[in-house]
Amino acid sequence: MAHAAHPESGREVPPSSAHAFRSLSDVLAFLDNCVNYEVDHRIPLAHVLNLDRIQRCVEALGRPDRAFRTIHVAGTKGKGSVSRMLAGLLQAAGMRVGLYTSPHVEDVRERIMINGTPVGDQEFVWAFNTVWDALSLKGIHLTYFEWLTAVAFCVFRAARVDYAVIEVGIGGRQDATNVVAPALCVVTNVEFDHMEVLGATLERIASEKAGIIKPKVPVLVGPMGDGPRAVILQRASELQAPVLLVGKDYEALGFVRSGYRGYFAIRAGGTVWRNVVLDCPAAFMATNAAHAVMAFDWLAQQGWVRSLDSQALPRALAAVRLPACCEVFPGTPTVIIDGAHNSMAAASLATIVRTAFEGRDRVLVVGVPRDKELDKIIAHLADSGAKLVIFTRYPGSRATPPTDLVPLWKRRSPVATEVIEDPEAAFYRALEGAGAQGVVVVTGSIHLAGVLRPLARSLVPRLGVTRVR
Repeated sequence: MAHAAHPESGREVPPSSAHAFRSLSDVLAFLDNCVNYEVDHRIPLAHVLNLDRIQRCVEALGRPDRAFRTIHVAGTKGKGSVSRMLAGLLQAAGMRVGLYTSPHVEDVRERIMINGTPVGDQEFVWAFNTVWDALSLKGIHLTYFEWLTAVAFCVFRAARVDYAVIEVGIGGRQDATNVVAPALCVVTNVEFDHMEVLGATLERIASEKAGIIKPKVPVLVGPMGDGPRAVILQRASELQAPVLLVGKDYEALGFVRSGYRGYFAIRAGGTVWRNVVLDCPAAFMATNAAHAVMAFDWLAQQGWVRSLDSQALPRALAAVRLPACCEVFPGTPTVIIDGAHNSMAAASLATIVRTAFEGRDRVLVVGVPRDKELDKIIAHLADSGAKLVIFTRYPGSRATPPTDLVPLWKRRSPVATEVIEDPEAAFYRALEGAGAQGVVVVTGSIHLAGVLRPLARSLVPRLGVTRVR
């Protein structure tokens, strides 16, 4: 029997009869049975945060993570959008770019992209078989996230990418992605999230995120309090890692919201980039764009990538899609899909909903993980100016029972509440409640966003959406 070739690289793989995985459904079934902290936080942390397994794995695979230049991005909020924007800029400069992000919104293959396109089924299955073959000889057992991380490295190596932008999963120091040897690091911010893993203080959380900093490798440091910033700067100093600090070395300037978009300028690397537009109304996205532009400019200053001119760079940013990041589907009613799952994100979303859609009936559809700061998240959402909130749940053990959220809301707001367990039914009820001129906001969890985003997209003709993400 002839050997099959990898669809992109042409390298040989064993005949299909020898494969552990023969199809995407085989892979998905296997992943469903892996240890997965994203869906079950009751798993002992020793089974989740342990670099030994992934280190042994990439060694067995011949260090696929060393086959390309890497930019490593950590932070409580914004790391996914920064990663997407930087990947878009690198692609606009002619680079072949791998992008690894988490979690996914709708399809697990979204986590592994090449030049903006999710990895294909064949490539995905091939990479799983490649990792399986390496691990079966070593007796290594990986978690869900570790599997996907190793698979991403193999996909990127086989596709011969020039750069890979790698988003940290949780924290940084012990995250599976921290086996990379980056050319540049980014820490977007430090806020409270995953305290059961990272620690109960901002300084402790900052220490975990500072764990991605490598000796003499530059690090971009975003906006945060004095305490966590001091922790990160101290770690950078110990490792002689140059620091590029937001507000000093780069910044976003003059943000203005118009319709569903944000308009602003960016100062980075001695240049002011004007007429920057993002397809998102959130003001914090301007700072995320500034991180991406500063990172890109630094790479260009090293001569590792060609520069973009004053028109090409804003054009590349405007083309970046940010699924479930205050994603607006304009129509009748307007629908916003946002994966906000911590208090910082909920506060930002509430401000946008309150100010950008003032005078319109706003209905929230909310489902929140049980391990989050529920009271703070609900308190912020109660400040959104909504006329009705519908509590629902998404599939999985992490979802908070919607009836548990009602008393939290009632302590904060007199606005009416409804409980509809089925998220699809909750969404349709919200459309009805908002009316043609209103706004429906789906939020509280990336998992709820993943359930309802396809539904919103399927209703494009009914909603009058003129552009599809």
